[in-house]
Amino acid sequence: MLNYVTTVLVSNLNNADNVFAPAQNHLEPTSADAGKFVIMNCDADVDAAKLYDVTAQNAGDIKTIKVGFITSKTMAFHKPDGTTVQSPIIKWSNQIKAADIKSFNTHAYAQDTEDTVVIDFSSCSDLGSGKPLSDAGKRVIVRLTYKDMPHRFRKWTESYEYTTHDGETAANMAQNIANMINKEWKRARIQASAASGVLTLVALPYDDDDAVDTLNVANKVRFNANVYWTDPHADGWASKNKNFPAGTTITKTPGETYCASAKLVRDREAWAMGYQGILNRGEGTWPIIKPDMETQLDKQYNALTLEFENMYRAADDIQRKTKQVLEVYSVKSALIEAILGAFVSGVNAEAQSSGSNG
Repeated sequence: MLNYVTTVLVSNLNNADNVFAPAQNHLEPTSADAGKFVIMNCDADVDAAKLYDVTAQNAGDIKTIKVGFITSKTMAFHKPDGTTVQSPIIKWSNQIKAADIKSFNTHAYAQDTEDTVVIDFSSCSDLGSGKPLSDAGKRVIVRLTYKDMPHRFRKWTESYEYTTHDGETAANMAQNIANMINKEWKRARIQASAASGVLTLVALPYDDDDAVDTLNVANKVRFNANVYWTDPHADGWASKNKNFPAGTTITKTPGETYCASAKLVRDREAWAMGYQGILNRGEGTWPIIKPDMETQLDKQYNALTLEFENMYRAADDIQRKTKQVLEVYSVKSALIEAILGAFVSGVNAEAQSSGSNG
């Protein structure tokens, strides 16, 4: 198993220009730039005045960069002339060498969806005049199997039993089953609705403390559904037989969690603190000394992932690579995406050129 050393940077600025751009009288980031990304040119021959002047136009010509995030925290900086200024604390990634980039991926925000199961009784051939489910006393069981509860022994199931009445219809049965499921609100993990004999079951979002500094982790309700009926008045063992209602269809649509959903971003930011040496993140101990979290759970983040493998010389003059990842989550990502995209494109263009000449 490979663990990638990860730097996670999160920006909540809703401005398109959320990357620091030096000006004639503003060559370095200040506290006023809090919330912006900053990209440093780490080439050996870079002019000091061009240190942070990395744009989509020139990024393709740069060999090494660092990506940082300007936090709202400051520290005292004592100048040689004896004056003191408050300089912003910047959270930096490691150096990213152009020749060592492995992949660059972007993701635009998408809404999360939940597991949905539709049980359609409208075409059930066991309903109707003279059919078994149209007589009173039949047991119709909807069984839900949850697959996201590792603290339970194996898989956890919930069964809801409905007893038919004379002249039972698909619409009446679906509605009554939905009411039975929704009535159990204290242990509810799904929401049920019915219309025209179609029972729709939708997983509820995980409820936690909805906090950024938390021990909870993002998760999703995962479940399957099945349905069968029995006839308690049948003779002998036939009363125990489980019969599938003929003509009924069960359709499941798996829920999808967007890779940069706010709670996932929260978990990634907290997890990445381990690579800063911050191992105590609040597990019932005191004091808790760690940076403030930047993630806000009401934000809609775009995601950028840059994978790279910097090479270094280890003992006995052998060469090793460190597998690393830069994860950037931003409400507005067009500008930093353009800059990093140009940086990566410049690498690819150079590689293709050298390959064609070689």
